[in-house]
Amino acid sequence: MNSITVVNALGLQCSVKGGALPNKHVAQDSWNVECKLARVTRLPRSTKTVFASIGNGDSVDSREHGTRQAMVEKPEAPEVQRSSEESAFNWNTQWYPVAVERDLDKNSPHPATILGRPLAIWWDKSTSKWQVYDDQCPHRLAPLSEGSISEEGHLRCSYHGWTFKGDSGECTGIPQAPKDGKQRHRSKRACVSVYPSMEQQGILWFWSDLSQGPVNIEAAANPPPVFSELSDPDFGYDISLRDLEYSYETLIENLMDPAHVNFAHHKIQGNRKSAEPLNFTITTKIAPSGFKGEDEKSVETFIPPVSFLLQFTLGGNNKQHIPGTNMETREEKNSEKKATKPKKVSLLFLCIPVSPGKSRLIWSFPRNFATFLFKITPPWVLHMTNNLVLDSDMYLLHLLERRLQVEGPENWFKRAYIPTTADAYVAGFRRWLNDFAGGCPDWSGRFEDNLPPSPPKRIILDRFNQHVVKCKSCSNALKNFKALEVGLQILAIALVGVVAASAVVPFRPVAALSIPLVIGAVVSTILSKWLAHFTYKTFYFHDYNHAVVK
Repeated sequence: MNSITVVNALGLQCSVKGGALPNKHVAQDSWNVECKLARVTRLPRSTKTVFASIGNGDSVDSREHGTRQAMVEKPEAPEVQRSSEESAFNWNTQWYPVAVERDLDKNSPHPATILGRPLAIWWDKSTSKWQVYDDQCPHRLAPLSEGSISEEGHLRCSYHGWTFKGDSGECTGIPQAPKDGKQRHRSKRACVSVYPSMEQQGILWFWSDLSQGPVNIEAAANPPPVFSELSDPDFGYDISLRDLEYSYETLIENLMDPAHVNFAHHKIQGNRKSAEPLNFTITTKIAPSGFKGEDEKSVETFIPPVSFLLQFTLGGNNKQHIPGTNMETREEKNSEKKATKPKKVSLLFLCIPVSPGKSRLIWSFPRNFATFLFKITPPWVLHMTNNLVLDSDMYLLHLLERRLQVEGPENWFKRAYIPTTADAYVAGFRRWLNDFAGGCPDWSGRFEDNLPPSPPKRIILDRFNQHVVKCKSCSNALKNFKALEVGLQILAIALVGVVAASAVVPFRPVAALSIPLVIGAVVSTILSKWLAHFTYKTFYFHDYNHAVVK
């Protein structure tokens, strides 16, 4: 088989089998390539450099170009550079994930806001696909996501009943227009703006540019990233979603920072006593198309604007903890008697900009071992643990980014003190954001620069509206637990009623069971109270106070 050698967008020199170039949006490990790091040439000291490898020395401010650089103890380590020929990153011509497909109800429209754009998501029977419409009726700008699905399967505005369908967003009816008059619904002004959209690997994506309508040549030529683990039958996984009360920038920065796990998620995922030095290295050039990094346990890939993938291969006799999960695993070394496939687990995060101070996270942790657990464990149980993790540092991050706003996000490298390699990925992301992406998502003038006021902590950690109402498994579980709670209350009342009735009208068999019946009523009441507390903490609000968790 022939092969060709290229240097891809992440700066890796690749030998591609079969002579076919990999799509630039495909996750690195899904390519059929053999890669090695391309040589990085050093630039003069006056050239703007990127945080790549940090020694144990202190950071100093460079008077030469006004950015903070690091004193590197190992001068032989390659510096990561930015080419002056690199183009800027365009936020408005990208694919963004909108929702988890299995959690969408085909019988009603769903609202979403991505990159400041209000969207209406609905199932179009005429095209047998999910449509992503601009969430405003062309009539009087009412939100179509508050509408309904008509008997014909069209999207109906709840304000005046206009209906729409198809990839063109054509209006199919105006109830107020005379039926025997001019066909006013055929006017182009009656059409809804339609975003290109597609479902892939269980996730609904939309293309954020409306300039070419629903059929966009650039969108078709650059499909969303494909993650090989989600298509591999050897892997098991769950996919879920949550809205968060902090910005896209804070979300990605936090996920690129495994060092925080032992402290911010103490007693949930990590432990403060388990903290240790972390040696992270950015191994490619930081470019508009992202960057790649690694440490002794994993490989990290950032594919802008939303995808961050960590891939682990587990082995050896020592127990290993996977950052970002509750998983610890021990694998025996392969021997001649028993040859096994390497155990692999990936942490996939899709980080979605919603508006200043708000983001959406879609996550999946596929693995090729113990996959049967995904089949026997209800998704809501997995989500309960995931939400505990998100809750434990959400309030902290919400406050943190308001501190940064006072300092000015553009001054991140001047204000942040980053003396260790544990912050390598975070600094790499900030460099990508500042050098190529304008310092923050492009809101197209929809918002002011300031973050919104901080709501009460109860709202910041509102698990019900941020996750439960958007998740079928958790919504159904909540309904079942509430029904069980009511059932226990009814049972307690019924048992007490039977005992009371037997006291008024003596009935010897019932009288003999009075004590067990009373005990049953008490137990039912206690279980009902416990269940009410459990459902509240699991599906509504679970506080986390770092000061009291010892």
